[in-house]
Amino acid sequence: MRPIARYGFLGNVRKLLSQAAFFIDAKESGMGQTATNLGTAGSVLDAQYGSTTGADTNDPLLLEHDGTNYLYLPGSSGNTASTPDSAALDITGDLEIVLRTAQNVWTPSVNHYPIGKRATTGNQRSWLVENITTGAVGLYWSANGTTENSAVSTASVGFADGVVGWIKITLDVDNGASGRDIKFYTAPDQSTEPTSWTQLGTTVTQAGTTSIFSGTADLRLGGWQDGTSLIGAKYLRAIVRNGIGGTVVFDADFTTGITSGGQTTFTESSSNAATVTINRSTSGRKSVAVVRDVWLFGTDDYMEVADNDLLDFGASDSFTVVAVVRQWATFALDAVVAKKGGFGSASTGWTVYSSSSPYLRIADGTNQPESTSASSPSSGQLAVITGVRNVGSDALTTYLNGTPGASITDTTTATLANAEVMRVGRLSGASTSYADMELLGVAIFRRALSADELTSIANYYGAA
Repeated sequence: MRPIARYGFLGNVRKLLSQAAFFIDAKESGMGQTATNLGTAGSVLDAQYGSTTGADTNDPLLLEHDGTNYLYLPGSSGNTASTPDSAALDITGDLEIVLRTAQNVWTPSVNHYPIGKRATTGNQRSWLVENITTGAVGLYWSANGTTENSAVSTASVGFADGVVGWIKITLDVDNGASGRDIKFYTAPDQSTEPTSWTQLGTTVTQAGTTSIFSGTADLRLGGWQDGTSLIGAKYLRAIVRNGIGGTVVFDADFTTGITSGGQTTFTESSSNAATVTINRSTSGRKSVAVVRDVWLFGTDDYMEVADNDLLDFGASDSFTVVAVVRQWATFALDAVVAKKGGFGSASTGWTVYSSSSPYLRIADGTNQPESTSASSPSSGQLAVITGVRNVGSDALTTYLNGTPGASITDTTTATLANAEVMRVGRLSGASTSYADMELLGVAIFRRALSADELTSIANYYGAA
C-alpha cells in the first residue's frame, strides 16, 4: 500500500484544476441555485442554474451522494427499474411490500405510483402502491386482473420532501372475520430493514375476503409495466414478501447492488435472484445510478455564466476546455459547454459538443475549424471530453479520456471573443442544442494543457 502517493496524486490534480479560470465540480457544489466557481477567478464566475435567480424548470438537478449508493428516477416516461414476472412473484394471498425511499414530493400535485406489478394491456393488474396528493399512501389490487380494489391510509406519511424513510404495506386477504385488512406503516431511515414500525393511522378493514391476480406483468419501480407516474424519487431498497412477514421473493438493495454510475442491471438479493434492469428514456432526464455527486441535465436544463473576459479568447490565446459527462443516448449536436450563440460559422466563439463523437469547434465570424476525438464514448460511459487550442502549434485537438484525436490546423485569424453568456448544457442562442447528460465537472484554462495533464484529469475522474 502507498497511500501517500495516492493522496499526493489526487492533491496534485486538484491543485491543477483549481488553477483554471473556471472550475465547477458536483461534489463541491452544495444544494441551491448556484454552482460555485472553484477556479482562480473567484465568485464572479459562479454558474447560475437555469435562466432565473430562483428555482426554475430549466435547472439541472444536483443529486448528492453521502456515501450510500442509490437509484434516482426522475419521474418521466421510460425511467423505471423492472424485474420480469416469475412464479415467485405471482403472489395470490397475503402480501407485504417494504420500501426505503425518498420522494421529491410526498404530497404531489397528482397521485403517483412508486412500485407495482400491473399492466393494463391484457388486464394483467395484480397490485400497485400509490402516493396520494394528501400525503397518504394507497394500495390497489385486483382479484381478476381487471377490477381493482383500493385502500388508503388514514394518515399522511409525514416525511419531509426529499427525506429518506421506510414504508411498509400489508394486505391480509382473509382476516378470519369474513373480511380483509390493509395496514400501512412508516419508520425513520436506517441502513437495515427496521424491526420497529409505527402504524400509519388505523387498520383499513373491508368486507369480504379477497385474493391477488396471478398476472404476467413485471415488477416495476417508478410506475407500472405500461405506465409511468412518478414525481422523482430516490430508491435505496425494495422488498416484497409472499405473506405478511413471509418469504422474501424480491429484495432489490440498491445501496449494494449499484456499484457503478454506468450500471444497467444487477441481481436482487432474494433466493429468486432475479435481474433488476435500470430503464432509461430515449430523451430528457434519465435514470441515474448515483455513486458520486452529479448534476442531471435534460432537454431544457442548463447553467449560465455571465459574459466575462476570462471566458473570451483572442486570436492569439491558447485555451483548454474540460467537461466530465455521461450520456445514455445517440448524440446529435449536444452542446456540453459553450460560449457561442449558434453552431454556424457566423456565430463567433467556441463550444465543446457531442455528436457522432466529441468535438471542439471555434469560430471568428468567418472561419470555423473543428477537431474531433479519435473515438466515441459508449452509451453510459463516463467521458472526459477535452478541447485544446494551442496557438504555438496553430492546432486544435479534441481528447476523449486523455487520448487525443487528430490535430487540425486552426484557420481562424480574428478574435473568438463575443458578448455571449457561457452556458453548460446548451448554446446561448440555439434551443435545439440541449445536452441530455450527467455532469460531474467543467474546467476552463487560459492555456493549452499538456497530454500528461489531461491524462491525470481523466484518471482523477475515473474515466476509462
